[in-house]
Amino acid sequence: MRILVASAFEASSLLANAINTVKMAQGFARLGYQVTIVCRQAPEGIVSPEKLAKIYGLTESLGWVQLPSKILGYSINQNWRFALLALLVALQKRPNLVYARNYIFPWLTSKLGIATVAEKHSPIDTKTSAFFRLVDATRDPNFYVWVTISHRLANYYHSQGVSEKKLIVLSDAVDLKLFQRPDRLPASPYAENCANVAYVGHLYDYKGIPTVLEAAAKLSDVSFHFVGGLAEDIDRQQKRSQALKLHNVTFHGLKPQVEVPNFLWHADVLLLPPSQHHPSAAWTSPVKLGEYLASGTPIVATDISALRDWLTDKEVEFVEPDNAEAMVEGIRHLLCDRQRAEQLRRCGLVKAQELSYEQRAEAILNFCGLCDRSS
Repeated sequence: MRILVASAFEASSLLANAINTVKMAQGFARLGYQVTIVCRQAPEGIVSPEKLAKIYGLTESLGWVQLPSKILGYSINQNWRFALLALLVALQKRPNLVYARNYIFPWLTSKLGIATVAEKHSPIDTKTSAFFRLVDATRDPNFYVWVTISHRLANYYHSQGVSEKKLIVLSDAVDLKLFQRPDRLPASPYAENCANVAYVGHLYDYKGIPTVLEAAAKLSDVSFHFVGGLAEDIDRQQKRSQALKLHNVTFHGLKPQVEVPNFLWHADVLLLPPSQHHPSAAWTSPVKLGEYLASGTPIVATDISALRDWLTDKEVEFVEPDNAEAMVEGIRHLLCDRQRAEQLRRCGLVKAQELSYEQRAEAILNFCGLCDRSS
């Protein structure tokens, strides 16, 4: 079976949406299918498949079609212009299935008789015309399913007209081959000869970063490491760190996906600290969740409803959200109680086995009645 994976991210992007899309493509490929990714060119132009494989830590052969960022001076936006160009690729490749992280493209492909799956995590109360275009697409018999990450989101989409029979809820997944701890670790990325606590991901305030920095101020004997973040967010959090006069905080910046696991393996504790004061606290399913679990490093997580949907106290140390003192206690607990840390590590590894991209891809195909590797 030929599968066309389409999303308007820029090739080589290290943002979560791009990583999730590329890893889903690899998940389909690991099931034995022929997979092509359609995305936008990077600002520097076409990126070779070999370089993309290194950036994303890919082990399977994937086809790539990188659409131009501009045509006749017009930028290729994420909706109509991208969708129309991607449609030309679909007509040329003639896939058996389209998997799209987009609003407009799956509407077009389903109308043209191509079996279509869409994945979107549109927040509750989304009312854009593009959103309702996808809602309309779900009524077409060639549209198989809308994939999302929360029952709360699925309930909202149903309230806007999507049939329950065309909704499936799956957590974000993990590339187990990349993130599972090897028998022999590479050199540590940390210079400090002390306990290391790490956070990987965006540095938006609602991700809980201010609380982490406040906790760092109370744990001067522990080194805190932030891996990821856009330049403007790093700058904002660095200024906040300086205002708190912190000397135990390091911002490592964005790293290629293939380099991220080593930061997890060498940490003593990982942080999953979303704030409860943001709508996403009800529905988020962070990409880092599965990656953290697969790394075998114990996790301190804030006790928000969205994380409770996927995790229990057996896999993570839950603490009160937006509470630096509670975070300090959670970190200290895992640093001091090795038995508890080992229990979390073991249960986390078991949980991670349920979250592979291959299993996620297979669940989607089974839902659609398309899981036939011989086709």
